[in-house]
Amino acid sequence: MANKTMFGFRLDRVTLHHGRTRQGQAFVDATLDGSPEETFCQSLESMRDRLVGVTRTGNLKYELAEDDRAPAELTDAVPTIRVESMAIGGSRVDFVVRIGRRGSHDLAIGTQSDEDVELGDLASTNPFLVSLYLPTAGTDAVLVSEVRSRTSAGYQLLKLIGVTSYESAASTGVFDNGQWWRLTSNPIGDVERLEEVLTQGNGLAFQLERHNAPKGKARSTDKVILRRNGLPASKLSSVKAMVLGWAKLDVPENYDDAPAGSPVEQLASLVGFDIEPALFDDGSLSYDDAQGRTQTIRPSNVGDVFIYPVAVGDRPTEAKTRAAAEDRVRRLQSSLRIPLSI
Repeated sequence: MANKTMFGFRLDRVTLHHGRTRQGQAFVDATLDGSPEETFCQSLESMRDRLVGVTRTGNLKYELAEDDRAPAELTDAVPTIRVESMAIGGSRVDFVVRIGRRGSHDLAIGTQSDEDVELGDLASTNPFLVSLYLPTAGTDAVLVSEVRSRTSAGYQLLKLIGVTSYESAASTGVFDNGQWWRLTSNPIGDVERLEEVLTQGNGLAFQLERHNAPKGKARSTDKVILRRNGLPASKLSSVKAMVLGWAKLDVPENYDDAPAGSPVEQLASLVGFDIEPALFDDGSLSYDDAQGRTQTIRPSNVGDVFIYPVAVGDRPTEAKTRAAAEDRVRRLQSSLRIPLSI
């Protein structure tokens, strides 16, 4: 079970902007300056030929390559993205997106060696479902991104839409912010999900890590771990506040305060370790999830807490993933305060 792929979804709050401005724009009726005065969905349709079926390789940037400049030589494992389909509806926009890295694998192997296929400079990819749920009013929408293990395509898609909009505006010789769209996103905090992770997992443990790096060896080859198993009595509220703080999310007023200091100092305080914080490099929580996999929560990957599992092993149908995502969004609507038609 531990080696099987987990399929699920992430949720993000998405804000619409004019170019590089910080002020949000209303998804329903904001338009671009000039002619035509397109709404966001109208712009997606007008950019369809630039978005759908087009493979983009390399880092996406809000800039134009100079015509007389030689193209940069692509190195191995460069990011690659292609939008396979885009369906624009009244309440949401659905995408199928492929992402991968060119050069990340050199050979696709078959059941027999004579069936192998050399990948060369091709990118091995998987399809990901991404849906943008449009608000009936306001500047924020909800993004549902399918997840395979910890990988999803939502952020890359939003960046691609912004870069394509920028390039479309620049192709007319206009570089004003009001002429193109940019989308920003932030993970949606879900206290209920955090509690599920902390209370339904098995073997919750708190650990402090010290990384020794002998000359010529990788940093992780020599590690000292100070570990305590079990959730300290009456500390659940403080632990949740700490993890939400790591994720830079609002902490409910009825939670106990998180311990002060660095992650090392916070965890040492929670479990009563009397240590010199400078002797340790990192602090984390670990637990075994419902699928028997050991998961680690630390500030650098705390967003993974808010991955919602749907199935393990076989990829679930689009309908099953969408139903699970929409059910979770409905449960969050009172805190999201984003008016949606779902």
